[in-house]
Amino acid sequence: MNVAAAVTHLLPLPAGGAVAAPLDVGELQSELDILADEALRARRQGLSLLAAVRDPRFPALQNFHQGLRDALFLEIPEELEPWARLAANGAGNPPLQHTLVDFARGGEDADDRLGALQAALAELLVFEAIRLRLFVTAFRGEEFEVVGGEESDVDAIAYREVATLLHRPELADPDVRPLTVLLAAASVSLAHDAQSRAEELRDTGEDTREELRMRARLRAALRELRLPEAVLLENALAALLGEERRELADLQAERPVALDGMTRQAMDQRVSRGRRALAHPRAAWPRRRRPALFDLLQRA
Repeated sequence: MNVAAAVTHLLPLPAGGAVAAPLDVGELQSELDILADEALRARRQGLSLLAAVRDPRFPALQNFHQGLRDALFLEIPEELEPWARLAANGAGNPPLQHTLVDFARGGEDADDRLGALQAALAELLVFEAIRLRLFVTAFRGEEFEVVGGEESDVDAIAYREVATLLHRPELADPDVRPLTVLLAAASVSLAHDAQSRAEELRDTGEDTREELRMRARLRAALRELRLPEAVLLENALAALLGEERRELADLQAERPVALDGMTRQAMDQRVSRGRRALAHPRAAWPRRRRPALFDLLQRA
């Protein structure tokens, strides 16, 4: 069994009944095979996963990395919420943890392309699993952003811990939950990073600290909104966030999970309505009507 088949076999999908599985397992396995090919090519070119997921030469990796982040904020349909709650608690699944880590720890034998593909894909999935959980830890409040932390910093911390600890022999112990250990190590590193940033900020002016507080409040507010509004308004308010504003066509291509299929007029209208709504109390904001995976993971 290859890693794509093993992973999809262990996913907590609905087991029949009135609710159909929310994923086409065959299509998912095909997409994982494409990711494996790009991850292996990046590895053989000497690129880390942290660099590869931002490199346009690896579009599947780039889209997967951004798409997973955006998927955290998609509203979950009522009929799929039980499945999503299972998925939110899936990091505690020992068979899935050991399957991923065992594949990721596999060597890269030049004569065993299948083994190399499995190892590259599994390392990617381990990295993304730790990164998404760490993302929730970092951004469940404003504290990390108040001291200048960014999403890219979360990615870097998650990758550093995976790269450092993945091949430690302790993770092969059947009594150890390896992803749980990796996440714990990453969470400690995140706390140390935040503390270091806070100490550095003591030597900066009040204007700088107030700017960081303002950006943290704004980003926290955007995370409460429906995904399309959050992405569009983040772009419209890019100057306030210290970021570069994107043309809507480019933004739509970069964020298909949020904006796929929307017309330019629809996007413009959402930006206008969203700007006006943010000037009113939170009850008027275009907030999620149903929980997203981000919300469930915060409570898990």
